Amino acid sequence: MIQSMTGYASSRFEAGGEAFKLELKTLNHRFLDLKVRVPRDLAPLEPALKTLVESRLKRGSVDLWMERQNASRPESAVQYNPSQARVAFEVLNRVREEFGIREEIGLRDLINFPEVLSKTSQEGRDEAALKTLWNEMEGALQAGMDSLLHMKRAEGARLADALLAIVRSLEESRERLLEQREVIRLRAKEKVRRRIEMCFEAYPTGEERLRALLETRISQEITYALEKLDIEEELTRFQGHLHAIRELLESGGAVGKRLDFLFQELNREINTLGNKSQDLEISKEVIDLKMRVEQMREQSLNLE
Repeated sequence: MIQSMTGYASSRFEAGGEAFKLELKTLNHRFLDLKVRVPRDLAPLEPALKTLVESRLKRGSVDLWMERQNASRPESAVQYNPSQARVAFEVLNRVREEFGIREEIGLRDLINFPEVLSKTSQEGRDEAALKTLWNEMEGALQAGMDSLLHMKRAEGARLADALLAIVRSLEESRERLLEQREVIRLRAKEKVRRRIEMCFEAYPTGEERLRALLETRISQEITYALEKLDIEEELTRFQGHLHAIRELLESGGAVGKRLDFLFQELNREINTLGNKSQDLEISKEVIDLKMRVEQMREQSLNLE
């Protein structure tokens, strides 16, 4: 199925008396750009997390972060060392007596000794603990990925329907241009015929053979000029690109990059139509075509 590159999902799990929340957020991006943020003590599990996500997503900016929901295992704790506090207090008292300092010893003086209060890191987990945690985490991440992909597919289906609606409108425009093409050809022929008659009226020639020769030569030039103005080939290629877009949207999968290429080809044909037609009505239609193709391109930026 076609998938959007935007989505969000979250899940929760417990392991070893700890509760965790896992969140996934995706946005559009040319390639797969994955960023993982986990508590410091779970850093050894980052490669496995990335591998799992990369196996299920092909494109987009992906943020995966996990946070601890309870305080049973803080990443760092402050430890009080009573023995070191007593040693510090005695040292400060000796200094106070030796120098005759009257000021009383306060709490601030004691905690200036780094051994009295110290931070203890709890980053480390043994291999067995990490394995147990991963078993729970993997299930939660898979559930979160399922929810995320469901949202991405629903949004992708909505975008595909919107793009197909624009394709249908472009096909209708092409039919109008085909009809207008015949009108333009007839109008151009009549315009040239009148000019030829005016030319012969202004410069009459009594010799029929010369007149026939001139008319033949002029007709050849007119035919060549009309061929240069004809837009049938561009409309045929235009229809071919629309057919390819329709097939992509109906077949599903990763279509974003291929759609972008087809939109470039559509714009190329539209520009040629505008340059060749030299007709006001077609020029108006060409502007409208450009706007709708740009609308398709903007919407397709969210597709994988």
